[in-house]
Amino acid sequence: MQVPQRDAEYARRTLIAAGIVIALAAGTALVWMASEAIFLVFAGLLLAAVFSGLASLLHKTGLPKKAGLVAVILLLLGLIAGGFAWGGFTIVQQFSDLTTLVEEQLNRVPGLLDEMDIPVGEEEAEDGMRNLLPDPGRIFSSAVTIAGGIGNVFIAFFIAVFISWQPGLYRRGVASLFAQSKRRRIDETLVKSSHTLVLWLAGQAISMATIFLVTLGALYAIGMPNAFLLSLQAGLFAFVPTIGPFVAGAVIVLSGFAVSTEMALYGLGAYILIQGIESNVTQPVAQRWTSALPPALTLGAQLIFGVLFGLVGVILAVPVVAVLKTIVEELYIKDTLGGPYDKEAETAEADAAIAAQ
Repeated sequence: MQVPQRDAEYARRTLIAAGIVIALAAGTALVWMASEAIFLVFAGLLLAAVFSGLASLLHKTGLPKKAGLVAVILLLLGLIAGGFAWGGFTIVQQFSDLTTLVEEQLNRVPGLLDEMDIPVGEEEAEDGMRNLLPDPGRIFSSAVTIAGGIGNVFIAFFIAVFISWQPGLYRRGVASLFAQSKRRRIDETLVKSSHTLVLWLAGQAISMATIFLVTLGALYAIGMPNAFLLSLQAGLFAFVPTIGPFVAGAVIVLSGFAVSTEMALYGLGAYILIQGIESNVTQPVAQRWTSALPPALTLGAQLIFGVLFGLVGVILAVPVVAVLKTIVEELYIKDTLGGPYDKEAETAEADAAIAAQ
């Protein structure tokens, strides 16, 4: 009788393991097929974090939170409408012209290398530079395609409005999916994840504003054409950590080549200086009050999400990982494993245990 019982237990565990593997595979396939919709929902959550963060700032001045939320939404809509009225379509056309200019300069790179007596064949140089540098046409065409998805923009906007208006309703709904003993902890983790997202966005907003303003001043100082547009794209690309600044710098250098090699070098020098100021002054100050991720984790997440989900994955990789990192830290590392690794504390405990023996 002992052998059949052992066989039955082994069969039960095998079925459980197989069920877990099948469930994980099915979940992965579902996420893969619905990735666009999932990222659209997350974009709504990201925008909801913006609304909630700005409304909280207004609440500290004495304005009721609901009134502050309405004011933030109306202000955002007013800024968008005002931007188009002030010259939004003109800026779009200028961006299109800038894209054409950058593509032309990218095609000139092999000839410039020959002029500088760099021993690289023209075809090899062209292929090498296209592999090393981002394809501006593809980047901007993808951005225009995303911006042209007006329906998706409205969906994300209304998701953000609904969630920011009644955040507790959706948190309670998620917490209700878990055992009653876990619900309060799940709710606390969701609140902390939202706070992490707000802090990350605050840090990115500081970086974007700094990059835009300092780049604008530097490019005007060296006489770079299209200084405003180049500064604007640099500020926008700063939303994507690590990869965004490289793309923005490449666009500035290639635009400088349209004037002269000296202007391209001035642009490169100016942008290196700007990145130095942003990395050594702005980011350390911002990170005292905001959330930051380790650089290797940031770059690794962007590479993986980019391969799996394309441009949208690269843009949203870091905020997604910031939220996942908070959830893992709270629910797994703290609740399941007992807390993060502290070498000094654990060494002290081990020494005390040895001394007690």
